Amino acid sequence: MAADRNVFGEREYKEEFRQRLLSQLIRKYENSKAFANGEPVKQKPQISFNNGPFQAEYEDEMDFRKKEWIHEVLESLTAQGIVSVKWEKFREGRQLDKVYLDTDRIAAAYELAGMMPRERKMERLGGILSTLGDHPWEWVAQWSRETVQALGERKSAGLDLDDPEGYARLAEVLRELPRLEDDIPKRVLSHRLFRDTKVFERFVERRLVHLIQTRSGIEYDSDEDALESVGIADHPRSVWIAGALKCSVGAETVSLAMFPGGIGLSRDTVRKLTIDEIAGERIVLIENLTSWHQWVKARQGENELVVYTGGFPNRTAQLLLHKLGNYVYGDAGKGCSGPGKDGRMPVYHWGDMDAGGIHIFEFLRDHFFPGLEPVGMDESSYLHYADTGMEFGRSYANKLKDMLASGRFDRWHGLLELMLAHGKRIEQESMEIPAEAFG
Repeated sequence: MAADRNVFGEREYKEEFRQRLLSQLIRKYENSKAFANGEPVKQKPQISFNNGPFQAEYEDEMDFRKKEWIHEVLESLTAQGIVSVKWEKFREGRQLDKVYLDTDRIAAAYELAGMMPRERKMERLGGILSTLGDHPWEWVAQWSRETVQALGERKSAGLDLDDPEGYARLAEVLRELPRLEDDIPKRVLSHRLFRDTKVFERFVERRLVHLIQTRSGIEYDSDEDALESVGIADHPRSVWIAGALKCSVGAETVSLAMFPGGIGLSRDTVRKLTIDEIAGERIVLIENLTSWHQWVKARQGENELVVYTGGFPNRTAQLLLHKLGNYVYGDAGKGCSGPGKDGRMPVYHWGDMDAGGIHIFEFLRDHFFPGLEPVGMDESSYLHYADTGMEFGRSYANKLKDMLASGRFDRWHGLLELMLAHGKRIEQESMEIPAEAFG
């Protein structure tokens, strides 16, 4: 008789049903407050057989054997103390009402279901991400520390606990990026780290872009811009610059005054470039390319150096900004005719009046120009253009509120409060050149 039953899939059905039943009960347990708090459960995880996920097959009139097999599975699990059963009144042994998981036997339930305990998954993932706790990029290190802490508190932190390999790959990429001396194409990076040119795009890129967009403090217009900010670029961009700069490239000396509309410099050129003299009164950094071109065209002949940062500056722009910063804050930057602090050449930044523009300004100030001053990014400028601003939603407003609560943005409180009051952010392209700031 047993052999006949197996012909019709009794063994396979029972094993598959037991796994599904225990998996669903375990998931209910893992999603409970008791699990999250590490406390004993007050109400046992349960599944109804009157309207639950197994009702259709339990009441399958075309195959009455399923109900019999389900009863036999539950009889075995009950004997092992893993579940308990509630029968409908006056129909004991014939009609199920509910099945309860006994959490005192959770380890046995995990084993029979073929599942790794969620707590072990969290420990495993915490071990992978803890390797980033001392990452040289603070936003990565902070994400690592906060995530590992959340996992230790039995919180999933929005992670896929069943994909440790994916996070191990992400961690490997994040460890590699600060070591790069130059931009690197996706597939070259992928082959270098994984011996497969497509692994990065298939399994890492989406997660890395999300991390950059949500944790770096900069809101990028595209995935490409986000990746380029950390040095992943198939075609590295040039940096645009115009104005009063004399420089040497090898044995050749060049004056940018020869190029009234400015010039784009490749990374190799910037790497070999030596700044001989900035003959102007100031350096002006401009966030957006359209605005940079407008500025350069309108102010040809002005005694200043104008640099396009490309929003958040890519690595080519960062290399040039680093050289300019060394010039300004070295002996060469002293004694200029402009109103810079400590007699140094003043450096200004003009960007969007929004969260991203403020973050970009602070990045430039922190990394290259400690005396950096904003231009056209004040409260009066905001009020002048408020009617042309772009409306934003609740999540963006919460981001601005977080910035207000952070001591890092004290100088921007007035502008942040105006943005929240008006519910609008202002992009640089909608503004006129604030040249009157220089007299």
